[in-house]
Amino acid sequence: MKNKETGQNKIGQNNSGRNKTDLGMDFLLGPAETFSFQGRLFNSAALVAAVVSLMGVVVSYGADVQINALAVSLAASLMFFSLYGMGRWRGFYGWLVWAFLGGTYFLLYGYWRVVDNDIGHFLPLMLALACVLPVLLSGWPLVLGFVLNCMAMAAVYLSVVIFPWDVINEHPSTSYLLVKFFSIMALGVGFSLPAVFISRNCRDQQETIIDLTFRDSLTGLYNQGYFNRIFQREINRARRDGKYLSLLMIDMDHFNHYNHRYGHEQGDAALTRIGNCLKQLSTRGSDYGFRMAGEEFAIVFSGLEPEAARAFAEKIRSEIERLQIEHIGAAAMVLTASLGLAVAVPGEDMNMDWYCYQAGQGLQAARQAGRNQVGVG
Repeated sequence: MKNKETGQNKIGQNNSGRNKTDLGMDFLLGPAETFSFQGRLFNSAALVAAVVSLMGVVVSYGADVQINALAVSLAASLMFFSLYGMGRWRGFYGWLVWAFLGGTYFLLYGYWRVVDNDIGHFLPLMLALACVLPVLLSGWPLVLGFVLNCMAMAAVYLSVVIFPWDVINEHPSTSYLLVKFFSIMALGVGFSLPAVFISRNCRDQQETIIDLTFRDSLTGLYNQGYFNRIFQREINRARRDGKYLSLLMIDMDHFNHYNHRYGHEQGDAALTRIGNCLKQLSTRGSDYGFRMAGEEFAIVFSGLEPEAARAFAEKIRSEIERLQIEHIGAAAMVLTASLGLAVAVPGEDMNMDWYCYQAGQGLQAARQAGRNQVGVG
């Protein structure tokens, strides 16, 4: 427990040494400790779009243009501020990206059909932001996001060709379409491609830093430093979403005796096999496996109710036993583990210390009951 408190103190010291710019960015985009890179990028895009739309309201009112311009700009401002508020205070979700894209194209169409040149100089930036947003997705949603970008842009321009009498202050022509289409496309690509490269580069750098700083070199699992870094974030997320969060502590039974009998080299080989086993069992995106110290491991996972969490812990115990790592002198004649489980929907008064205490109580109960079993705190 002392090590965990030390880790928390180090994090607090790092936060206290940050400058005002970092604190301001944390306030606007969300703290880096609790918000992912994708979440902060979404919040920045939504905030920029909201400010740009608000500028449209000011320009529309100050220039005394038609009421349509003011209404569309006001609607855009309200929509983007709402998305920003949800992303900043509720957290990042994939559906927010789709809401941003859909809302942007709806407003773009409204500008184009109803307002046209009065607020036209705000459209390229809004469209560029819409081109950037799919960067937050991955896999098939990323491909779908870019395909829908192209389809939506094509639909806007085709509407100008099909219904030319609705266009204000402009006459549809090939040059008109080419100039506006390619200028906005160029600006959109100019924004989206750097965003793609920056996003991918940041992710690669983050993964490299995590591997060098927060990975245990022997097992490949995360280390205790990373546990101290992310566990409170997971507690906050589970509390916000109303989901169960579990902490599973794992201690190898009589491992000092194993090291003494078989040697430290064989002990390291056994820990490596156990680490690989835990990695194979912790495959969900919300699963985190840690080597805490020596023969002590931990797994943080969410979304499983108490019975399912207990079954998951029991599966881990049995799979470790099934490795059949010889341990002459042990009750089962193979290396086994005792586990302590803490599972709950986090309340306002629950923090890292609460989970560690409860899991520690479960681990102590498993030891007292004869080891090689799961205890619940």
